[in-house]
Amino acid sequence: MSDMNMIDDAGSQSVWSALLSIIDKPGVTFTNLLAEPRLKWLLPLVLSVLVLIISAGLTAPYASQLAQTVTERQLQSAGASPEQLEEMQARSAAFTSPLVTALSGAIGGTIGLVLMWLIATTFFYFTALIAGAELKFGDVLIVVSWSALPIALRTLIQTIYTVVTQKFPIYPGLAALQVSGDPLQDSRNPLIVLLGYADPFWLWQFGLLVVGLAVAARFSKVKSFFIVLLYSLLAIGVSVGLIMLSRTLTGGG
Repeated sequence: MSDMNMIDDAGSQSVWSALLSIIDKPGVTFTNLLAEPRLKWLLPLVLSVLVLIISAGLTAPYASQLAQTVTERQLQSAGASPEQLEEMQARSAAFTSPLVTALSGAIGGTIGLVLMWLIATTFFYFTALIAGAELKFGDVLIVVSWSALPIALRTLIQTIYTVVTQKFPIYPGLAALQVSGDPLQDSRNPLIVLLGYADPFWLWQFGLLVVGLAVAARFSKVKSFFIVLLYSLLAIGVSVGLIMLSRTLTGGG
């Protein structure tokens, strides 16, 4: 579709139809969303938070068991005696119960989601301004929020898979190639985090960000691509760096 047709169609689309058209017509969809941007970030926020809450609730028993296993492995690696191990397990039981795990997962996930969206929006907004764009912060927030829908879909699929197979956690992308089966060791492996980005849902999000930023900032897709690539490299670097720092502080290498 030409740029002229995209402009002519702007504003004629509801947010509900945008959920479908963003799959095959992301450029047109972002053009329509940004034509009347008021609160257009609200729907993806509600859907993403709803998926997080559902996922936290359904996977809580498995996450609770995993947390207890990791705690036990940590105490064992620290040389705790059987008596100390039993005492510490009893103390931590209340904090790793399915209810607490579900609540902390839902609340922590929501806070983390909002923070990541704000950080990404701030980065893209100021980077685009430096690159010569004239745009609004709210427009970039719409791009970031709608581009995050593939990640929400991935979370939903992983949750369904966990419930059906009773396997937890589910590692995205190529991360499964590095999983050892030892939850403590896997939590300290930066390659698992790195390979997790080799994932079709993350690549889908990347592509939506490129298209959406190009529409919002009126950039070429090439310029938009390099801005999104820069942000992605920084995000991956921070994720891997935090794992390396945790590994160092806990004596994991």
